[in-house]
Amino acid sequence: MNKNVRTEEKKNIKIFRRKKQMEIAYSDNEAKKFYREVKSTRKGFKLQILMLKNKEGKIVSNKEEVLQKWSECYEKHFELEDGADNDGGEERTMYLQTAEPYVEPPNNVDIEMAISNLKNR
Repeated sequence: MNKNVRTEEKKNIKIFRRKKQMEIAYSDNEAKKFYREVKSTRKGFKLQILMLKNKEGKIVSNKEEVLQKWSECYEKHFELEDGADNDGGEERTMYLQTAEPYVEPPNNVDIEMAISNLKNR
């Protein structure tokens, strides 16, 4: 019974602190912070369930298995050019996809032309 009383006291303290934070945000005219607190209070706590499907199509909910699956995903995404793991201390080439096209860095001639154009204006 003491344990239930302590749990209720902790909940009440937490609710009191949240109310105080909302009051402070409201009095300081911090609308974004105030409405974020109100929204989180209305929604309450939602448990996040971590589940994935493995290669066989079965649902995996064990934390270690989920982490292993994500690890495999990232390894596949950032796969090396030759496909082999290269731990020999050699430099590795990785291909990453980005939304921006690759642009060569400027050479000395381009830099000198840009500087001279700035001086002329």
